[in-house]
Amino acid sequence: MAYSQEISRDRRGVFLFLIDQSKSMGQTFSHDDNDGALSRATVVADALNATLEELVNRCMRDEGVRDYFDIGLIGYGRTTRPDFCWQGRLAGKRLVPISEVAESAQAVEKEVSVDVRGQLVNERITVSRWVEPIVGESTPMNAAFRLATVTLEEWIYEHPTSFPPVVINITDGMANDVNTEEELLATTRRLTALKTSDGQALLINCHISGGGDAPVVFPWNPMQLPRAPYAKLLFEMSSELSDRHRAIICEIFGRDFEKTPTMRGMAFNADAVALIKLLDIGTRQAFTFVAPERGRAARPY
Repeated sequence: MAYSQEISRDRRGVFLFLIDQSKSMGQTFSHDDNDGALSRATVVADALNATLEELVNRCMRDEGVRDYFDIGLIGYGRTTRPDFCWQGRLAGKRLVPISEVAESAQAVEKEVSVDVRGQLVNERITVSRWVEPIVGESTPMNAAFRLATVTLEEWIYEHPTSFPPVVINITDGMANDVNTEEELLATTRRLTALKTSDGQALLINCHISGGGDAPVVFPWNPMQLPRAPYAKLLFEMSSELSDRHRAIICEIFGRDFEKTPTMRGMAFNADAVALIKLLDIGTRQAFTFVAPERGRAARPY
């Protein structure tokens, strides 16, 4: 059965995040607890940092962080060409073992509001950061998908029997480095045609807007989407998810598994909550198949 390979240090997985860094990512997306404006780029960076911190925590063992995964971050829009956008000690690197990601975290203090007996109290906590909000100009998304394809071709050559690669693309608009929608669709299909012995690469697209339209998350039919050509294109670009994904999503969103025969890995008009849920589901599914260390019971997730 596809998408059933246990993940271990011998058969590690890979998560590759694609981050839109175009000019429009500087627009307001939400507000903080003090009603301060937060840009799309800031919310995405915060969500990705939290996701990376969770990935590190879930790979933690008594002896340290186990290399169950390789991680990559591709930014597109800061310049006319996409590139891996690690910062600090990881700058210039491509796919990085999760242990090295953990070692390269930047610890920063953050003020959060906590509900204490019905009253909001501000507290300062320490969080890890790897990604900073960046706002550029263009949206060379097609080139980002091509870079992802080349990168994962190399990774699959080294890990032919591993759980398939998972690619999560976060954007607020359409690629501006293609002449037609069909060109972008063809590029993503070359990406999702990549496969290990356990299945094809999974592409999950998250379109964020910050507008008043309700988010559509993990649709099973394009009729569930707004009547927007771009929404339909994203649906066609996104992977059909496995039964494991569907089970998790149906549980979280209260959907009937038997009445949801298929599901696409996408969100449209996502708000901050939908973005976080998509990142959680897109990365969490693999952890149910992390193989236990010798002599150690599997860690519950």
